[in-house]
Amino acid sequence: MIRTTLTAAALAIAALAAPAQADSTKAYCMLTWDDTSKESIKGPCTFSQDGGNAYVDDFSFYKFAFSAEEQGKTYKRDNKESGISFRRKSQYTLGVYWYVP
Repeated sequence: MIRTTLTAAALAIAALAAPAQADSTKAYCMLTWDDTSKESIKGPCTFSQDGGNAYVDDFSFYKFAFSAEEQGKTYKRDNKESGISFRRKSQYTLGVYWYVP
């Protein structure tokens, strides 16, 4: 009985100490390069955001991180009902869609 109580207390304390995780969702991504000699990449991805920072993972072999502090400086974010796009001028545009377009 005491061992069970101690184990439950330890798990509760550990859960409180663990950092909050960002919510993530499956999405569909399209990466278009500004250099037209490179082909666009399309496919499933995982999108998450935490504290205004956005992350795209599991997209081909790419991972992207968009810091909230850098918005408007190194990239432009455009929120729409169908999804979100991230544009880095002279580099690429990454579209994240909630449904396959």
